[in-house]
Amino acid sequence: MKFKKLFCISICIFSVLSLSGCNMPDLFYKTPSLKEVQQQEIKTKTVMPDLNGLTYEQAVEKTENIPLIVTKQYNDKVKKNKIYWQSVKAGKEISIGTPVDIVISKGIQMIKIPKVSDMDYLAASTVLKSVGFKVKIKYQHKWGEESGDIISMSPQEGKKMPYGSTVKMTVDAVRPENSTSEATI
Repeated sequence: MKFKKLFCISICIFSVLSLSGCNMPDLFYKTPSLKEVQQQEIKTKTVMPDLNGLTYEQAVEKTENIPLIVTKQYNDKVKKNKIYWQSVKAGKEISIGTPVDIVISKGIQMIKIPKVSDMDYLAASTVLKSVGFKVKIKYQHKWGEESGDIISMSPQEGKKMPYGSTVKMTVDAVRPENSTSEATI
């Protein structure tokens, strides 16, 4: 009996609502007006933060809606795993979802000194310079014909040194004209 009464009351309520022009979905959800939609803040832009000096993890936290495209490069002035360049300047307003390139330092590039002791000093200095070393030559020729052989080298072959370091060679050769007993080539 209770069920019949409840059913009848429900039908009466729905009938009155439908006769008054109210649609059933309106009972549960009201479509916002254009004015209401315009008043709502829809965030489509964000300000680019400064990522320089941060780790990748720290940058991800600061750039919640900005995808980061990572490149890693050697850099002797920036600590390893720190960001030192970003494609969008800090403070610039960008659209959410705009990808931003960043460069993370791999630290100082260490290069192994190649085997050059069996070459003449000109060929050896060319090889050393081609892999990123500077070459300083000390000429030491005492008697007989000059050979151009490497007498000694510091640091030794096989040792790893930072890119741009100087390798010193003492060679059996007469120093070139207009040169001191040492030359950087």
